[in-house]
Amino acid sequence: MRNKKVTDKLKPILYRFLITYSLLTLIPILLWGLFQITNPTQPAEKTSGAFQASEQNTAKEESSLPLEVSQPQEFLAGFSAPGNRSSSLETASPASPGFVTLYDTATEELLKVPEKEFLPAALACEMDVSAPAEALKAQAVATATLYRWKQDQEAQVKGADFACDSENWLVYVSKEQMQQRWGEDFSGYYKQLESICQEVSGQMLIWENKPICSEYFAISPGATEAPQNLGQAAFPYLKAVASPGDLFFEGFSSTVHFSAEELEKLFLTAYPEMNFSFSPSPEDWFQSQEVTPSGYTKRLELGGVSLSGADVRDALSLRSACFTVSWEEDAFTFSVKGWGNGIGMSQAGAIFLAKQGANYREILAHYYPGATLSPENLFSSF
Repeated sequence: MRNKKVTDKLKPILYRFLITYSLLTLIPILLWGLFQITNPTQPAEKTSGAFQASEQNTAKEESSLPLEVSQPQEFLAGFSAPGNRSSSLETASPASPGFVTLYDTATEELLKVPEKEFLPAALACEMDVSAPAEALKAQAVATATLYRWKQDQEAQVKGADFACDSENWLVYVSKEQMQQRWGEDFSGYYKQLESICQEVSGQMLIWENKPICSEYFAISPGATEAPQNLGQAAFPYLKAVASPGDLFFEGFSSTVHFSAEELEKLFLTAYPEMNFSFSPSPEDWFQSQEVTPSGYTKRLELGGVSLSGADVRDALSLRSACFTVSWEEDAFTFSVKGWGNGIGMSQAGAIFLAKQGANYREILAHYYPGATLSPENLFSSF
């Protein structure tokens, strides 16, 4: 009789668990299916040469990103120094392949990297080589586009096109560093990176015939965010879109704790020019939290000072500005969702969509709505 009572008590708990698990498993797939239905794709022409689809991807040649084809070009082919670029992309004259210059903050050195080596190295920094091929292709296109867009801004860093941190694998790492990390797997991994980059060589995301600011980040809290909702410049192709598959990735949620003394010291160190008023009651320190539609903190007050969510994230080294804060047991608890700034393509979301069968064109179309995938030869001159 006692065992029966215990069983009867456990049944509702088991049922609730099964229902919750089923919802969490099916909702992302159903949302992706709904996106496919409400956003019918248009067929894209098949490419030649390095762009020829493999057997397993032949059936995936449809996309809402139109693509006209020609012979593939190297990434950054024909780069010219800032100030010497043609103002018209259509009439720019080709130049011989060159180099990308990077300022390495880890070594304080200026690096001169051949163009054909830059994109595979940048891709290695941004996404694990074990990710699905279509997600890696999407990342390669987004990376190539973003750095081309940055070059067009002509905002050099200590005489270089970009800054990198090779020690922490940010933006660029050398082949020697890859070999040191990957060991005997280096040759296979690097060939895979080169193959992925060659398949999308020369393709970039464009808006009004110009490369877009194709930002990306690690994991969303379930949706990306429009930059203007976070106090940043608006772009028509950077919008809030659903990314429910992110919920299943390791690192989606994190929790950190700070004592009142620790938190006060961190903010005073990060923003010494601000006049915080830390009262004797820490539970009153944080007030008026304003949240964006996707869940990111837009503004909140700390000690009478208005801060952005990014300000708080930077001061406390949180993974994301999507957080809640509470004061319990003499400590502040920050419950954080996602990883990164939330703008553009979610890398976790790209991997999830690739595993659901989406090709790289569909992934890019989802995260950069309205942008167009350029023909390979449109940017033969930099």
